[in-house]
Amino acid sequence: MKDLLLVTDLDHTLVGDRPALARLNKTLETLRSRIALVYATGRSLAGARQLQQEEHLLEPDGWATGVGSTLLWRGQPDPLWDTMLGKHWHRPALKALLSHWSDLAMQPASEQTPYKLSYELTRPRQGKEAREFENHLRACLGQAGLQAQVVFSSGCQLDLLPPAAGKGPVTAHLQQKLGLRPDQVLCCGDSGNDRSMLAGPWWGLMVSNARPELVDWWQQARPDTLVRSHHPYAGAISHGLETLPLL
Repeated sequence: MKDLLLVTDLDHTLVGDRPALARLNKTLETLRSRIALVYATGRSLAGARQLQQEEHLLEPDGWATGVGSTLLWRGQPDPLWDTMLGKHWHRPALKALLSHWSDLAMQPASEQTPYKLSYELTRPRQGKEAREFENHLRACLGQAGLQAQVVFSSGCQLDLLPPAAGKGPVTAHLQQKLGLRPDQVLCCGDSGNDRSMLAGPWWGLMVSNARPELVDWWQQARPDTLVRSHHPYAGAISHGLETLPLL
């Protein structure tokens, strides 16, 4: 039985300060019997594994890759999660709809999954302009009778996911799977694709080096359980483990 589910983004959250990461790894190694560790990333599993080797990341209990569109738990696919993702998901129709958008370019095949459709914006957008773009896209999906989550991050990355997917939903799925309370869950992130997990009923931690779109969202939403750390990268996670009422 675990006492804590720790779900963390990789790039610019867990990774970015190697000395701080080394210190966090030591802490996590001493607590591994009590902590279920999950890496939640926009990367593909292959890309995340490569980063793991480059940055000497610990082996996690779970990999939530492709912005929560794929879940491996202790090395095995989670069939219940895959079943949930398939509901109301029409990838070919979504792809056909967006094929006419001149300001969208599909990301490489390595970044696509059966439950994720990923694009790059040819012109980055921030702040109000980014929100207007997201709202316009959601309206177009609604008019076409299509359901999908719109995940916009780093000013130029766009992911469409099944209604049941995302970092927040996969965290909720794992919380239930492990039989933990919301106050036994900590999610850490830095960008727009982390919003769903940072807005959950559990503890959320936003690193001090967070992307503008996440800071903009935080300033508007202000979830009671979300902490904006004064520390960057892995140092924020270490500080959160030390100061929040978790263990």
